[in-house]
Amino acid sequence: MKILKYFFVALLSIVATLIVVNQYVPVLIDVPKKDRLLVDFNFGKEITNKELIPVERKAKNIILLIGDGMGSNQILAYKIAKEGPNAITAFDMFPVSGLVKTHAYNTVVTDSASSATAFSSGTKTINRYVGVDHEKNPVTNITELLHKKAYVNSIIATSEITHATVAAFAAHTESRYNTDAIAEQIFYSNNYFVLGGGSDFFKTKEDGGLRDDGKSYLNKIKTDAILLETKNDLVNHRFKKGKKIFGLFNKEELIREAHEPSLKDMLDFALVNSNSMLELGCKGFFIMAEGSQIDWEGHDNNFFGQYDEIEEFENAVTSALAFAKNRQDTLVLVTADHETGGLLIEKDTLRYKETNQMKVTWNTAIGKGDHTGAMVPIFAYGPGSENFTGILDNTDIFFAMQEAMGINDLPDGTCY
Repeated sequence: MKILKYFFVALLSIVATLIVVNQYVPVLIDVPKKDRLLVDFNFGKEITNKELIPVERKAKNIILLIGDGMGSNQILAYKIAKEGPNAITAFDMFPVSGLVKTHAYNTVVTDSASSATAFSSGTKTINRYVGVDHEKNPVTNITELLHKKAYVNSIIATSEITHATVAAFAAHTESRYNTDAIAEQIFYSNNYFVLGGGSDFFKTKEDGGLRDDGKSYLNKIKTDAILLETKNDLVNHRFKKGKKIFGLFNKEELIREAHEPSLKDMLDFALVNSNSMLELGCKGFFIMAEGSQIDWEGHDNNFFGQYDEIEEFENAVTSALAFAKNRQDTLVLVTADHETGGLLIEKDTLRYKETNQMKVTWNTAIGKGDHTGAMVPIFAYGPGSENFTGILDNTDIFFAMQEAMGINDLPDGTCY
């Protein structure tokens, strides 16, 4: 009997202990391997584009801000880390929002080249293709269309300016890695303001650059255009219509050195000087500005690095919104070309208790993140914003911008 008595007392103690531990202390468990399942599907190539609402009050200008790799969870995790889940950021200030499907012509998961080509031209293409369709035929992009209508165009990035997203608004090639050809085409493109990193892609290897073809477009820029190399150059430049402006602020991507401008600095420069171009005869402007390295920090599974990149991007978004709200003739769009890293926000304990910690996990690979096929958010403000609601294909962005400006009905003209 004593043995049974001790047994029951011990059993009750164990049960009571487990109840208390389960109630008040997180139980440590082994995390199972990620479940994976390959699902077959029919990859139809026909796109059903969004039926657009006719825009009565047309936009004079468009500012397209692309946070490379910035999915919905990246924005939410940034907000929580910044000021908590109830924080209001620039992304919350838009009256219109939607979700964008990002798949490429023949793959569920896109890269930046394919996705940006969809944005710039309304054409689905194959990963790595820039400004060409799936058969490698050049497609007309929005900067080329607007140039014929007397508009001034700008492309801006925190990466090298020859990188895939930016290149889709200026170049046509079957590989995003054809940087010699991309830099050459950017030099001759219809973009008046070209701002970012990447001076070595315009300079020959003999001169310490990266070009294999022996052509020094950096020398051509110095002769035929205006070259800005530092933040001071940007701030102190006194604009005169005539020569195109290239701001190349580092050899490759921007690395936040003291002499470099921020994304906001470059955007503000383009806004002020594009506005000056309107006073000198241009009919409107288009600006594409990319927060390029949000994606790179996602590839590295670096949350705090990504936080810094999104913060810089948000500063540019704030500036674009302020400009548009002061004028009411400018459409501002904020979106991403794809999501990078499979970022999740998970419970930090097994119980739903009050906590001041956020558990973020990356869910595409061990030690390295990659692109996912997740839809990405889009935010819109200004004339034509009504067409950026609901679910959109990434090609819809081009057609909705075209409708917002009424590009097809604009008269031809020149302004530079």
